[in-house]
Order: sequence, then structure tokens, then C-alpha cells
Amino acid sequence: MNTQERNRNPYQHIDWKKQIRVTGCTHVHCSTRKEFIHAMESGLEFATFANYYPSAPYYPASSIRENTFKLGQPSYVRNGEVVHERLDIRKLYAEWGEDQSQLPTSEGELLFPPAPASFLEAPNAEHHFFSDYNVYLHITCPGSFFASGNYNRNRRSVLAQHGIHVGTQMPWRKAFDAMLEALMIPDGGGIVINHPHWSHLPHQFLCELLDYDPRVLGLEVINANCGKEGTAAAESQWDEVLGTGRQCYGFCVQDHMNLNEKLQGRCILLPEERTAESCLQAYRQGRFYGALKGEGLEFESVEFDGRTLRVRCDKEAIILLLSHRGVLVELWTGRELIYTVPDSDRSKDVFLRVTALDQASGEKLFTQPFMLV
Repeated sequence: MNTQERNRNPYQHIDWKKQIRVTGCTHVHCSTRKEFIHAMESGLEFATFANYYPSAPYYPASSIRENTFKLGQPSYVRNGEVVHERLDIRKLYAEWGEDQSQLPTSEGELLFPPAPASFLEAPNAEHHFFSDYNVYLHITCPGSFFASGNYNRNRRSVLAQHGIHVGTQMPWRKAFDAMLEALMIPDGGGIVINHPHWSHLPHQFLCELLDYDPRVLGLEVINANCGKEGTAAAESQWDEVLGTGRQCYGFCVQDHMNLNEKLQGRCILLPEERTAESCLQAYRQGRFYGALKGEGLEFESVEFDGRTLRVRCDKEAIILLLSHRGVLVELWTGRELIYTVPDSDRSKDVFLRVTALDQASGEKLFTQPFMLV
């Protein structure tokens, strides 16, 4: 287990005047040419695609073909154990004496068009069907090569009959270990708890997940694709966890794409360099803020010296300062919020975080939390 705790003051030492910004999304499904083009046109700069069936990284994107995962994947889970070798489906079908006539004979054409020269990417997938929790626990792990499940959603498929099931079919702790062991770099990336509101994840279970390893980074505060079900936002669950004194980063994501509108959930990363590795390190360090749209409003700076918090936007906005006790400050039109924590309130407030809303564009921003105790 990694014992380095999550960063309790995420924006320390950032020079905001020189800071580069990279738009990422830890949970967005992209498995077609149209979706890939749409993601690029929507401004996605750092891709960690979170596909499933199978839950295997579409990485690098330039290597994925129409039938890649119908023929195999780099590694897999069989009977609850990780197999660190290529899954060759045609070969296994031959060994099992199964009919291969429905399998493709070749990988086919490249799935995605060439990406822009500035395109950054890292492995990721969405993992689900844990053997010791209900089907609604879904997890992404940006930066991890871990692969689970198979391409065939039919749980009675030939593969499932031979122990290669849909989903992980592993206890969540064992699966978490496998995800973290397969990280692209040891000091970057980590686990994100998907759509906790939609998944009806209890408070105590969220705390248990976060306590398992500090590389369990946080939860999705906004999952835009859950909007139609009224479960897009999980701010109340986020605040409830933060109120226990646990640092928990908040992620904004799109999930499934809507080709008729731009990506509606993004993480604005603040890496030291414009590289995939530095972006993964930014996720680990909490050097990012959440955004609904990624346009229309920006944080010019977010600074906290342990006592005074200063947040400045690039235009006038509605700015709210929140803590364990609720809303502490409401600035209904302004560009800057300054707040000094009274010594007597540190234990009462537990944490501080800020949201900013531009009514004209509909953009809403979310800082990462600052832990006071």
C-alpha cells in the first residue's frame, strides 16, 4: 500500500501567471470514429478513455482497430485471477474446440483517425461487476493498464463459460490492487469512484473505499451523463465525506458522449509540463479543478497559505465558499473572493472549497478542497 496521503493543500507552489492548462476527462467512453472526432473538436487534450466490453485500455488510440478486442487483449482476468499475458481468443477457441466461425479473421481497419500533434493520452478503462459488491460500483483508474472482462456482453458467452467473464468478477480490494500495480508511472494517476449518486453508494462505503489506499483519489462530483436521471451531481456526498476530515478530490466527467453537444464534464489539469506523465502526476497531486464546459469562465488563481484563501476568476461570477457547515460566503457578482479562517472555526469548518458560476455561459467551476484539520 502507498502511504503518501492525498494532498491537503492542492494548489501550493503554483505560479498561476505561467501555469499551463490541459483539458482532461477521467471517464468518457470513446469507441467509434465519430466519438473520437467529437472529443477532439470538444477540446479534449488529455485522453484517458474509459471503455468497457472489455474493460481494457484503448491505448494507444492509434493502435486500436475495428476488431482488436474481438480477437484479444494484452492481459485479462480468468476465474478471478489476473493473467499477465495476451488473451488470444482464436487460439483459446481452438483449444476448447469451440466454433470460430463467428470470430473475425483480422483486426480490420484502424478505429480512429490520426490525432492532433498535441494529443496526450494514457491508459484507462471502466471496471465493474465486482464479486463482493453490487453491479453499481463502477471504477476508473486513469494511468492504469489493468484490463478486465471480455468484449461479449452476454454473460453466458463461450468466454464466460471458461472463466473469462463480463466485468472483473474479483473482490473490489483485489481489483484495486491490480489496477494500482498496473499504473503507467508510480507517482501519477489513481482510482476514481464513478457516479456515486447514480450508484447509490452509502457514505460509509465511500469512506471505506477512500481509506483503502491514498491512491484512491476521489469521486465524480459531476457526471454529466447522469443528468437525465437527476443524479448528475454528487456535491452533497462529496461534502459529507470531506466533513470526516478525509481529503477527497472531486472530478467532473462526461461519461457517455452526446454527439449533439460538447463534452459537459471536464478536469482542467495544471501540470508542470505538457506531457501525459505530468498530467497523471497532476491528478495524483490534486492539481486540477472541475468544470462543466471548459469555456466561459476560468480560475485565474486559487491560493491558500493555510490561513487566507484567495480565489480570482477571469470575469465576474457568482462565487460560493463552502465548508462542513455549509455556505460561508456568497459573492453574487465579483471576480475575487478573499477569506481568512478564524482560528476558532478551523475544527468547525474541517475543509474549504469554492464554486464559481457564470450565468451567461452556464459554466460552473469547482476547486479541490483545502483541508483545515
